[in-house]
Amino acid sequence: MSNSLHSPSRPLSESRSSSRGSLRSARASSPSVPQNDTVVVRNQMSTLKHSIRHQQAQLHSLENIILRGSRPLPPGFMAPSHSPQPSSEDVLDISPCPVSYTTSFSTPKMQRRSSFDVLQGLAGRESNLPLPRRESAAPILKRDGIREGIPMDFGGSPGPAVNIKRMSSPTRTLSRIPVASVGNARALADNGLSPALNSSPAILPIDTHVGNNSDNLNASTSALQAPSSPNRRISLTPGGTTKVLADLQAGVINARNALENTKSQLRLSQRTVAQLTRQTEDLKEGRERLRLENEGLNNVVARKERLLQEVLERARKAEAEAATLKSQLKTETATSKKSLREMESALLESTALSQKAEREYITLRDSIKSMTESWKHDTDRLREEMRKREDKLKKEAESIGKKYKLLADEMKEAQRQQASVKDLKNEEQKIRKEVEEEFREEIIKVKAQVELRSHQSDEAVETARTLASELARLRRLMQSGTKSPPPDTGNPS
Repeated sequence: MSNSLHSPSRPLSESRSSSRGSLRSARASSPSVPQNDTVVVRNQMSTLKHSIRHQQAQLHSLENIILRGSRPLPPGFMAPSHSPQPSSEDVLDISPCPVSYTTSFSTPKMQRRSSFDVLQGLAGRESNLPLPRRESAAPILKRDGIREGIPMDFGGSPGPAVNIKRMSSPTRTLSRIPVASVGNARALADNGLSPALNSSPAILPIDTHVGNNSDNLNASTSALQAPSSPNRRISLTPGGTTKVLADLQAGVINARNALENTKSQLRLSQRTVAQLTRQTEDLKEGRERLRLENEGLNNVVARKERLLQEVLERARKAEAEAATLKSQLKTETATSKKSLREMESALLESTALSQKAEREYITLRDSIKSMTESWKHDTDRLREEMRKREDKLKKEAESIGKKYKLLADEMKEAQRQQASVKDLKNEEQKIRKEVEEEFREEIIKVKAQVELRSHQSDEAVETARTLASELARLRRLMQSGTKSPPPDTGNPS
C-alpha cells in the first residue's frame, strides 16, 4: 500500500530532474553554435517540450492526490435529518471502500461505470437475479426494481419510511443485514451526485497518512463511523436478499480488485512509457548536441591540419634555405682557400726574393751597424702595431666564429642575419684586399727602393734594413697565417 501510494511522486521527481537536465543541456549546448538559428529553435522546442511534460506530471500527481481522498457516497444513502438532534439508532455506519480502490488511480477523462453495469456484466444478461439499481427521486411504488438497502412498503401505513423505528443492533442495520455487507454494497453503488455529497459537512475526510498503511484502514473506518453525524440512513430491505447481496458483493469486490489492479498496471506502464519517451527525447537531444559538438571538433581538427600543413611547408622552406646557405658557405670557403693558396705562393716568391736580397746585401751588414739602433726602435714600434693588429684580427676571428656557431641555433633568424653576415664577409674581404694591396704596395716600394739603393751606396744600407725588417715582418705574417686557420673554414653545424 505504501509503495503504491508513494509511487506517483517518483515519476514527478524524475520528470523534474529530466526537465532540469534538459534545460541545463540546452543552456550548455546553445552557446556552442551561436550563428546557427536552427539549433537555437531546436533547443527552445526541447525546453518547451520538457516544460509541457513537467506540467503534465504535476497534473497527474494532483489527480492522483484527489482520487486518493475519501470517495463520495451515492445521493440516496445520506439524507438530512428531520429532527435537530438525531439519535444514534438512525445513523448507519459507513464502511470504507475496498483497499484496491485507494491504490489505483483513474484519469478524469474515463467515464465511470455504474455498479449495475458491473454486476450485470458479471451475472450475465440472461440471469434473473435482482440487481441493485440507482433510482431517481420518484416514489418507491412506481419502480420495477428493488432499491439497494431501502425496502419497499408492501402494505400498512403509507407514511414515510423515516418514521419507522427498530431496535438498534451493534452489528446489524434496521433491515437486519450485516453492517459490513450493506456498507460495501452501498459503496459499490453509482455515485451520480458526488459533488453535492462532497460539500456536505457530515462526511469525515480520510487521513492521507493513515491511508498509506493497510493496517490503519480500520482506524479510518472507525473515524468515519461517528455517531455525531446529522445524516441518517434507513434500510428496510427484507432479509431474503442478504445472501444474494453478499454473493454479488463478493463478486463485485473481486472484479473491482482485478479491474483496479489492471488499471494500476496500465497506469504504471503508461508512466514507464512516458518516462521512456522522455528518455528517448533526452537521448535524441543529447545525440543532436553531440553531433554538433562532433562537427565543431571536426572543424577544429581540420583547422589544426591546415595549420600543420602550413608549418610543414614553412619548415621545408627553411630546410631549403639552410641547404642553399650551406652551399654558399662551401663555395665561399673554397674561394677563400684558393685565395689563401695564392697568397702563400706569392709569399713564397717574396721569401725567395728576400733570400736573394739577403745574399746580395751580406756585404753591406758592416755598414749597417751604425743604424741598427734606429732600426730596432722602428722594429719595436712595428712589432707593437702588428701585435695590436693581430689582437684585433683574433678578436674579429673569435667574434666571427661565435656568430658562425650561433647560426646553427638561430636558423629561424637566418634571414634577418644574412645581411649582417654578408656585411661581415664583405668587410673581411675588403680587409684582406686592403692587406694584399698594402703588401703589394710595400713590396713594390721595397723593390723600387732596392733598385734605387743598389745604385746609391748611401741608400743601400737603409734599403737593406727596410728589406730585413719587411722580410722579418713577412715571415711573422706567414707564420701567423700558417698557424691560425681562416675564420670561414669552420663547420656550419
